Amino acid sequence: MCAICARRKGPELANEDIRRKPWFENIDPPYRRIYGSRLFRLLSTIRRFTAPQARRELGLSDFEWRVMSQVGDRSPMSLNELAAVSSHDKGQLSRGVKRLVEAGLLVRESRRGERGVFISPTAAGRKVFQDLVRLAFRQNDALIDGITGEELETFSRVIEKIQANADILLADEPAPISEEEALAITRKRAQTAV
Repeated sequence: MCAICARRKGPELANEDIRRKPWFENIDPPYRRIYGSRLFRLLSTIRRFTAPQARRELGLSDFEWRVMSQVGDRSPMSLNELAAVSSHDKGQLSRGVKRLVEAGLLVRESRRGERGVFISPTAAGRKVFQDLVRLAFRQNDALIDGITGEELETFSRVIEKIQANADILLADEPAPISEEEALAITRKRAQTAV
């Protein structure tokens, strides 16, 4: 029995989990279930155990370890490239990068003939990135404990298909609306509901 499986409390916990799940996760047949919320909940749970470990072992906040993982893997990067791969606001990234530069983990450099500033890890930053990779492998090993290679292959194929579908949906999505427009829509819907 895997280590994580041994910690489970048995069928009574499973029954309790079913009662506590949102209605849209208990729909039969399973293909009618809403999976986005389940994926968000899984990601949230993973982040809640990975972030404290990165903080404890490496001294990095949740945001900082995500920046270090991207820059360590893809350097040199412009702030625009970092924003594109991390889905974070450039202002937030700029402040985060500034903290990591001040900590001696990243460096900002201009390149001759190229516009903008490029971000790269320092020697200390490369060491932190290597430690971050080791931590990620340890966390991943614990996360997939008790899951067969065949199950992981199936899971990977399913995730790739969901990602491809999500990419298509995102490409078809119109430009975001402003906060004011969203508030007007909410107010209108509230008035029509009365």
